[in-house]
Amino acid sequence: MKIRNKLDYETKPKPFTLLSDATVKEALDVMCEKNIGSIIIVHDDETIAGILTERDMMRRVLHPSLEPAKTAVSEVMTTNVRAARESDELIDWLQIMTTERFRHLPIVDEQGKLVSMMSQGDFVSYTWPDLLEHTRKAVKDKLGIPFQFLMVGVAVVIIGLTISE
Repeated sequence: MKIRNKLDYETKPKPFTLLSDATVKEALDVMCEKNIGSIIIVHDDETIAGILTERDMMRRVLHPSLEPAKTAVSEVMTTNVRAARESDELIDWLQIMTTERFRHLPIVDEQGKLVSMMSQGDFVSYTWPDLLEHTRKAVKDKLGIPFQFLMVGVAVVIIGLTISE
């Protein structure tokens, strides 16, 4: 499935952004007010300059005891930001995010301008139903029985083992 075809993709609000000269305190205020875990730092043309996450704040602001009101986000943001396109495959990005251990994925248009943002939570809402369907098909293909019959069999074995103890 393409990112743009995810059921709730079109209704996602535009990501919150700041320019790189904003302070960490300004970013923190937006993140707390909106209950979000990251904010995209953009250039004037809406292309991505970086991302500031809760982890960045902990490791690069709190730990070295920097003053949020006097520290520019450009000093502490992550600059090597991975970004996807709406035409990319959802499952590919879930694997990349898991492997590379990041939780926020900006979505950009062909000019590299920010258009949306997805988090691992957005991907999980897609993958659970997809995973169940994939499991059902694999069980039927490999064992020749419907998934529900396999689950009933597993339940019977578990109950039998529980009762016999």
